[in-house]
Amino acid sequence: MHLRDWIDRLAPDLLTTLRRFPLASLLILLTTVAVLVVVNEQISLTDEFWWRIVGGLASGAVFAVAGSLFNESRPRTGLAGIVIGYVLPLLAVAAFQVSDANWFVPWALPVISVLWLSVSAFTERGPDRALQQDKFWWLNQQAAVTALIAGVAFLLVALGIAAIERSLSILFGLETSDLFYRWVLPIIGFLFTPIYWLATIRRLDAFDARALQEPDIVATATGFLGQFVLTPLLLAYALILLAYTLQIVLTQSLPEGMLGWMVLGFVTTGAATWLLLHPAFMRERLLVRVFRRCWFWLTIIPLGLYALAVMVRVDAYGLTPERMMLIAGGIWAALLTLTFLIGRGDIRLIPALAGVILLVFSIGPWNMDSLSRASQAASLDALLARGGVTGPDTKPQWSGAEAARATGAMAFLLQSAAGQANLEQVLASHGVTYEAGQHNLDMFDGLGPSDQVNGSTVFLSLARPPTQAVDVGGTPYLLGRQAIYVDVPATSGALTFALSAKVLTISIPPGESVSVDLVEWLKGNTGNELADPVLSFSLGGIAYRYVLDTATVASAPDGGRSLTYLEGTLFADAAGAK
Repeated sequence: MHLRDWIDRLAPDLLTTLRRFPLASLLILLTTVAVLVVVNEQISLTDEFWWRIVGGLASGAVFAVAGSLFNESRPRTGLAGIVIGYVLPLLAVAAFQVSDANWFVPWALPVISVLWLSVSAFTERGPDRALQQDKFWWLNQQAAVTALIAGVAFLLVALGIAAIERSLSILFGLETSDLFYRWVLPIIGFLFTPIYWLATIRRLDAFDARALQEPDIVATATGFLGQFVLTPLLLAYALILLAYTLQIVLTQSLPEGMLGWMVLGFVTTGAATWLLLHPAFMRERLLVRVFRRCWFWLTIIPLGLYALAVMVRVDAYGLTPERMMLIAGGIWAALLTLTFLIGRGDIRLIPALAGVILLVFSIGPWNMDSLSRASQAASLDALLARGGVTGPDTKPQWSGAEAARATGAMAFLLQSAAGQANLEQVLASHGVTYEAGQHNLDMFDGLGPSDQVNGSTVFLSLARPPTQAVDVGGTPYLLGRQAIYVDVPATSGALTFALSAKVLTISIPPGESVSVDLVEWLKGNTGNELADPVLSFSLGGIAYRYVLDTATVASAPDGGRSLTYLEGTLFADAAGAK
C-alpha cells in the first residue's frame, strides 16, 4: 500500500487540505520547527532575531491562508492571484525581519494578517454587496467556531499528555517531561492543531443562504449573546458616557485617566456586536432593531469625548505607541460611524478598515514607534531650550511639571537603542554628553531638576552573552530551568524561591532558608549584558549555582535599581538535590 493510501485511510482530509493550502501548510511546518528550536533552547531565549523568525513565519502562514481563499473567490485573477497568494505571504515573513524601527514596526503584522484573512475571500464590489456580506458572516462564523473547537481540543490533549507524563513518572520512574513538553506538545499545538483548523474551513461554494435565516444551534447561541447580553450592556454604557459628557460640560473639567481606552473598548465591542447581529433571523428582533437603528448615532458624543481625552494626553505628555494606538482606534471608529451614517455601511469594513489603518501606522517614518520617539525627543529639546540648558553644569529653570515631563521623555527614549540615539542627539545639541548604551539614570542629576520628580520607571532586560562560558565544575548536576518573578513564589522540587526587589530568598522544609543579597550583584552588572550571570548559595548542606540567561532590572528615575524577573538554569553539587 502506498503512503498516499495510508494517509487517505488514516486522515482522509489531510491531502485535500495540503493541496488547498500548500504554502500555508509549509509555513506552519517551518513555524513548528522554529518553535521547537526555541523551546529546546538551541538558541538564547533573549535572541530577538529568532523570535522574529517565529513571528514572521506564523504571520506569513496566515497571509498564505488568506491568499488561498482570495484565489478561490476569484479563480481568474492571474498575476494578482499569484502576488496575493504567494508573494505577499513571503513578504510578510521578510518584513518581520526588518529591525530598523524608523521605517517599519512588524509587531502589528499578526493582527493585520488575521484581519486580512477575515475579508480576503470577499473583496468583490458590485450589486451583490448584500450577498457578499452574508457570505462574509457565514464563513467567519464557521471559522471562529471551529478555531474555538480546535483550541479546546488542544487543551484536552495537553491535559491528557500531562496525565500520561505524571503517570509514567510516578508508576515507573520514567522521566519523559522533556519528550512530551519540548517535542510532542509543541508539535501538536503548532502543527497538527492549525492543520486541523484549515481542514474545517468551508469552501465558498458550500454557502447556503438559509444558514442566515434558519440558524443552527451555534448561530442561535451567538445571536442570544449579542441580543440579550451585549446589546443591553452597550446601550447602558452609552448612557453612562453621555452622563459623563454632561458632567464635563457642567463642571468644565477635562477628562482624565483611562477614558480613551474605555471608549475604544466601548466602540470595539459595539462593532463586534453589530457583526454578531447581522443575520436576517436576528434583525427581526425588536431589541436588535433598536440597536441597529441607534448604535452609530450613540457613538458620536463618546467619540468626541474620546478625541478630547487623547488630545489632552498627547498635549501634556507627547506621543507614545499606546497613544498612537488610541489615535488609530479613533480614526477607525470615526470612519465606521461616518460610513454607516451616510448609508454606505458594510460589515466587511469593520475588519478591513482596522487592517488598513494598522498597516499605515506600521510603515514609514510616521509609524507608531518612530513618530513616538520623534515626539518625545522634540518635547525634550523644547524643554531643554526653555530651561536654558547649555551644558552638563547648567541647572535648568524648570517647574515641577516641566521637570517631570523632561524626565518622562528621557525615560521613554532610554527604552530602545533607537530612542537612545535620539536622546544622544538632543542632549548633544544642548552641550550634554550621553553615550548610547548608558542605562542608568545618573545623568538626570546632571540636568539638575530642583523639584522632586516622579518620572517613569524603565525596565531593562539584561542577557547573558551567548559566547560567555560559565564554569559549573563545582556543581555538575543539572536540576533544570527556573524562572522567578518578583513577589511571586516559585518552586523547584523542595526549593522555594522568593524574589523581592533586592533579595532572593531560598527555603526548604521544615523552615531552613538562605538569602542572596542582590545589591552587590547588581553593582557588577551595570551594562546591558550580564557580566556576572551566576548566583551561588548553599542550603541543607548542598551547594547550588543559578546561572542566569536573562534578568529584568527596574531603573527608577532616582537611579535606584531592583530586580523584577530572573530566568536561568539551576545546578547543584549533589545528585537528587531537589
